[in-house]
Amino acid sequence: MSLKTKVLIFVGIITAVMVVQFFVSGIGQGHTMRMEPTGHGVPYAFDAGPFFHSNNSRFYFVVTRDGIQYRPSNGEARWSHSFNFTQPLAVARGDFVAVGERQGGRRVEVFSAADERLFVAEFNDPVMMFSVSATGLLSVVVQYAAGGYGIYVENQQSVRGIRGLDSIYSQRIVDDLHFPVAVEISHDGRYIAVATLDVSGIRPETTIEFRYIHESHAWAVGVDDQEGLFASEIFNGQLIYGMRFMENNRFVVATTSQIVGFQMTPRAYAPTAMQILWTRELQNELAHLAFYGNRHIVYVTGNMHLGVASGDPVGTVHMINSEGEPVGEFSLGRRATHLSVGHGAVLVGSDRNFHAIDMRGNHLWEHNALHYTLAMIFLDDRDTVLIAGANRAEVNARQRTRVNEFETGLD
Repeated sequence: MSLKTKVLIFVGIITAVMVVQFFVSGIGQGHTMRMEPTGHGVPYAFDAGPFFHSNNSRFYFVVTRDGIQYRPSNGEARWSHSFNFTQPLAVARGDFVAVGERQGGRRVEVFSAADERLFVAEFNDPVMMFSVSATGLLSVVVQYAAGGYGIYVENQQSVRGIRGLDSIYSQRIVDDLHFPVAVEISHDGRYIAVATLDVSGIRPETTIEFRYIHESHAWAVGVDDQEGLFASEIFNGQLIYGMRFMENNRFVVATTSQIVGFQMTPRAYAPTAMQILWTRELQNELAHLAFYGNRHIVYVTGNMHLGVASGDPVGTVHMINSEGEPVGEFSLGRRATHLSVGHGAVLVGSDRNFHAIDMRGNHLWEHNALHYTLAMIFLDDRDTVLIAGANRAEVNARQRTRVNEFETGLD
C-alpha cells in the first residue's frame, strides 16, 4: 500500500469521526435536540372536548363532538365517522375505541383501527358507564328505571339492534345501594371482574367479584351460580382507582390505599383459584395511574395520606411489573397533571412541562410546551409525539436544530 493511499485512508477515518461527533454532540456547532412541529395535525373547536389515543403506532384516534378520525402522523385521515353525541365520552384499549354519551345516553359505538366502526350497541336504559377490551369486547353498565343496574358484554355477533337476550353476558344488581364502579374483561374473553361499591354501611366497602363470562366454562368446572361467580374480594373502607387483567393470569387492582396483585390459577375440574400474590401499600394519594403492555403499572403520587409520617414527594413516578416488583422511579418534583405511556416509555407532565422516561426511570428528554396543553401522547417512537392544545393537536418530532444567540439551547 502506497504512502498516498495510507494518507487518504487516514484522512477518511478522521473525517468520519468528525462527522459522527458533529451529529452526536453538536459541540461547537450551536445545535441542540428539541421538539419541532412537523406541520401535521388536526384542528378542532375550543369546546370540542377532544380525546386522543395511539397504540404504539404512527396512527392515532381523535374523538370530538363532531365525530372520530383515524389519522397517520404525517398525512390526512385514513377514515372518519360523524356522530351526534352532545357530549361524547371515549374510552380506549389497544386498537379499539368506544364512544358514548357522557350522561344519559343509550347508545355506544365501537371502532377499530382496521375495520372502522365495528358495531353499535343500543340499550333500553341509560348507560351509566362502559369500557372496551383489547380484543374489542364492550362492557356496559345501565341503570334501570325501576331500580338497580344491569351489566352487559357485547360484540359484533351479539348486537342485534335494541339489546335483546343475545348478549354475551348479562348480570343484574337489584340494590341501588350497591352500584358498579368498574368492569374489566380478561384478554381471552373468559372472565369478567366487576367492582361494586356498597354505601349501605357507615364506611364504604368495595367488593370485586370474578365470574365466568360463558355458562359453558362455568358448568365445566362445577360452578352452578347463574351468573358464573367463582371468587370475590372485599376491600373495607377503600375505593377502586383502577384494575386490569395482566399477563400470566395476573389481576391487578389499585385502591385508594394499596395496589394488590392476584394470581389466577385455572383448574380442569374445579373453579379458577384466586390468591393474593403481592401487596404494595400506598403512603400517598394516587394522582395518576396507567397500565402498559399487560406487564407494567405506572402511577404518580399526590399528597401524603393523613396521618402518614413519611411518604413520597408529590410527583414521584413509580413503575412496577405484574410481579409487584419496582423496576423504575422518577421524581417530577411537582404536582403531575398528565400521564401517558407508549413504546416502553412514560410521558409525565406538570402543566406545560413534560418529561419522557423509560420504564427503568431513565430520563430521555424534557419539553416545555409554548401553550396550554390538553394532552401529549407518543406516536411513531419515543421522539415523536402528538401535542394537543386548546384548538389544535400538532405532531412534533425531536430534531437537531441550530440555537441562536438569544436561546439557551434547552428543550
